[in-house]
Amino acid sequence: MGISKHVCIALFGGTGERFGAPYPKQFVTLGDEPMLIVTLRGLSRCVDIDEIYVVAEPSSRDDVYNLILAKQVKKVKAILKGGPTRQDSARLALEFLKRSGTPNDAIVMIADGDRPCVDPDLVHRCYAYAEEVGASVAAIPMSESVLCSQDGKRVSAYLDRSTVYTVQTPQTFLFSLIYAAHQKFKKRPVTDDASLVSLMHKPIAIVPGNKENIKITVPEDVAQYLAWKAKRKA
Repeated sequence: MGISKHVCIALFGGTGERFGAPYPKQFVTLGDEPMLIVTLRGLSRCVDIDEIYVVAEPSSRDDVYNLILAKQVKKVKAILKGGPTRQDSARLALEFLKRSGTPNDAIVMIADGDRPCVDPDLVHRCYAYAEEVGASVAAIPMSESVLCSQDGKRVSAYLDRSTVYTVQTPQTFLFSLIYAAHQKFKKRPVTDDASLVSLMHKPIAIVPGNKENIKITVPEDVAQYLAWKAKRKA
């Protein structure tokens, strides 16, 4: 497979509602800079990434553009408007890439913008696995017992935790594959992009993830990020 380029779609579509902020979550300060800049700088330092396309909550797109410009973040090629859901945002970005002439053999990484602890080695492995298999997803084995419930009140079944993983991003794909998956299942609600590839019965490689690859969802998560940052400096 001839690889033309490595593209990264960084999703920053959150409104900040779950975080409890009165503004989109990407502007939450992590130490001394907004999460938007922290995450994008981490991605831009990854040698495997050639281009970054930022997807922002529509009402904050101009603010995102101005902040990225002021901070001179490298490799950012465009700031795109997100959709009403994460799935819509990813699909709209892929459609933009298609219109822009992105080759079918490009490898496209989709990353959550609220995962600021970017690991260049994980990024490298995700691209490498996707080049070999066509799709890859960062995931970590479940270490605790896992059960499912049909009504949220009673246990329906216990799952074999040795077969269960917690899914993360980055998730990385052959462009033609992930574009087709999003088009075919645009009306099928899912919570991540690899789910759509799974619905097409295509193979997906599991890339061993990183427990430090935290997602900033609630204010308490900021403390975890600051602890990670302090550990790196030690």
